[in-house]
Amino acid sequence: MDKKNLMKIIIGAVVLVGVLFLYWKFDFSKNASQISKLKGEFDNVNTQVNEARKVAARMSEYIERIKVLEGQLKVANRMLPDSQMLEDIIDTITLYANKNNVKIMNIHPTGIAVTSEYGSVNQELTLQCSFSSLGTFLTDLGNQKRIAKINDISIKPIKTQSENLHTIQAVVAVSTYYKGPGAAIEKKEGKDDKKKK
Repeated sequence: MDKKNLMKIIIGAVVLVGVLFLYWKFDFSKNASQISKLKGEFDNVNTQVNEARKVAARMSEYIERIKVLEGQLKVANRMLPDSQMLEDIIDTITLYANKNNVKIMNIHPTGIAVTSEYGSVNQELTLQCSFSSLGTFLTDLGNQKRIAKINDISIKPIKTQSENLHTIQAVVAVSTYYKGPGAAIEKKEGKDDKKKK
């Protein structure tokens, strides 16, 4: 090998090393930071995809839960009428009293309580009956479609029994609930108060 060819090889090698160094310095290092950034973004998206896959795997379970909740909401809507319906309350109480041989001595309204979501009609019932008929009456009242809550009950024996069937007197505090107009009633009361002043 002569000196000219050796010099060409050395010069070619130096130029090649120089070109590689410049490529690494200006292009590859710049791309390396971009690659690192993209890798981080990929890892982040990959984590989100894995979380979405977990949710997707349980989607049928969520759909079933939603169906159950929708069914419960329909039942609740039937149990909470859109208005107070006082006549219906009294009719229902009377119907169950007659069915269970309970004598209604007095129905005393004790007020209406209103929140932004629902209202309750509160009444105090004075009843004469036997223990067993009181139990079946309260069971029927609790099992009706409309929500009814027994807030308080006091029982005392009847001293002068005109009928054997009526051995006790019970005073029962009952609340029945309704939805919707509760908020409107609350606002109307506020407006009326301002007009009176």
